[in-house]
Amino acid sequence: MKKVVSLLAMMVTLFSSALYADVFASLYKITNPDGSPFDGNVGDGTGAKIWYYLNDTATAVVLKIVNVANATTVATINAGSQGTSTNPNSVVWDGTGATAGGKYIVTATTTGRVYSDTRYYPFYFKQTADAPPLISRGIYTRGVDINNNMNTRGFGYWYASNSDPGNNDGYKQGTLRFNPDGSFAGTEPNHPLLTQTLSTNNGGTYDWGAAPTPWTAVVDDLGRVYQVSNGGGFITRIDNDNAVPKVIIRNVKNPRGMYITGEGANRKLYIAADTVVWRANIGNDDTLTTPLELVGAFGLYVRDVIIDDGGGMTVSLRTAELTAPGYVERYDISSGLPKTRADALFSQPIAAGVPVCFEIKHGTDLNSASDDTIYYAVRRTTGSDTTTFGIHQVTSIDGFAEVKQIYKNSDHPLSLGGNNRQDADIALDWAGNLVWFENGNEEIVALAVPRTGTSVTWTTRSADTITLSGTNSVAEKELQPKEFMLNQNYPNPFNPSTTISFHLPFNGTVTVVVHDVLGNVVKELFSGQAEAGYNAVVWNATNNKGIKVSSGMYLYRVTAQLSDGRVFTDVKRMMLLK
Repeated sequence: MKKVVSLLAMMVTLFSSALYADVFASLYKITNPDGSPFDGNVGDGTGAKIWYYLNDTATAVVLKIVNVANATTVATINAGSQGTSTNPNSVVWDGTGATAGGKYIVTATTTGRVYSDTRYYPFYFKQTADAPPLISRGIYTRGVDINNNMNTRGFGYWYASNSDPGNNDGYKQGTLRFNPDGSFAGTEPNHPLLTQTLSTNNGGTYDWGAAPTPWTAVVDDLGRVYQVSNGGGFITRIDNDNAVPKVIIRNVKNPRGMYITGEGANRKLYIAADTVVWRANIGNDDTLTTPLELVGAFGLYVRDVIIDDGGGMTVSLRTAELTAPGYVERYDISSGLPKTRADALFSQPIAAGVPVCFEIKHGTDLNSASDDTIYYAVRRTTGSDTTTFGIHQVTSIDGFAEVKQIYKNSDHPLSLGGNNRQDADIALDWAGNLVWFENGNEEIVALAVPRTGTSVTWTTRSADTITLSGTNSVAEKELQPKEFMLNQNYPNPFNPSTTISFHLPFNGTVTVVVHDVLGNVVKELFSGQAEAGYNAVVWNATNNKGIKVSSGMYLYRVTAQLSDGRVFTDVKRMMLLK
């Protein structure tokens, strides 16, 4: 729901190996191995523990510790296959390669499978109405967006605006937060709610105004969340996830959809309100100091608005809440404001439904709309219509020439099926998966985008650095070892996982295999190319079939054939306790 250019866009270009992907790592956190705040000390033998969330199952996860000063990799850790059931996932770096006072970032390269080359595949599904006794009814959301900025600590979070009717039979009224895998991430226990946003209707302290409210959720380049009070006629911003919403714009009639562009002084909000679209040049201000600018006056109800890379504005229009026809129209807003319907570059009528919400996938050319993709949802208004409702994709937005329905509720076997509500909303995560909040059936779905091939790889990085303390507390181990060395696993004894690390003087082909005490192969952890320096693999105490093994003594064998022709093999013991 936003267009954030600069470093984020450059990181996408730098790290992606394909246009779309499923699985990526986010919500990085650095602690001591016992989970306490990181003390900057790796010389005491404890190292640093790296936590992260995955939004889907990865067939391989490789983490690297990168020196910020010279961009060199000082450690490589192969975590193997990991999934959402172990979120947050974690690995331990023992500090090898560290220098006193150094700063390091973490990158995670994740490989996931391709679900389909023909259809949008629902790889995540949650029927929220089936969550008693903690939450017995489900969502009343009227907007969702995702923090896709790796420069922020909240990278990966989903945010939704929820308008519970006030009887506490669903997700409470306020701002909801979810982890990248759809699990609850609120500050209220067993609930996705950010407590500081809890409405007075649900026993909280924040007055969202008259119902229905709040609506919309858009995230800016700093990770701040903007929402509208539809009944109160104001716009709010949450500056951090423990903050109370602050009102930044007042006196807007019936605000609903919203979109944000730009950064810093160029930050602008586009607000779909009643029959018009306003532009607020908010910049870096905490409250709007200049008058709202009228961008379009259409005489029809405006539900949502987006801005594409060509600077065009697309709006969803309808004559009444549930009355067809509806229209999707695009306008050139570079001059001649305000626009009216007579100025439309195109108008796409929807004869049997009404358009609801928008999302946009920006192409690689951030100055052209030709490679942008628009997603919009339609609520049908006739019971016989089976083709109009659901999510639609537009891949030629200049003329809306290539439009197709890509998903409807009944496409998932666990869905209640049927129509979707006019309050549904779509967001895109960092890797291009669609996240669909549909509160007619109380369902949340994540859709993988179709693509060719069998696997796709992405790399993300931590926003925070691992900053090490002075020379008296840092283990300055050789970055480029002179000989092969296999270290004792850490922790040992262990439960539920342990890290096996080794040092290579040259690049080489390496295998890491776990055996039982009789010599039988339990799990092949790694087989492939490894870089010179510190390397590690993680064993999660499963066998080659993915089944948890029993407690006891195990052996791990590392064999390395180096590029200089030498071959090394070493074996050590480790103890699994349960």
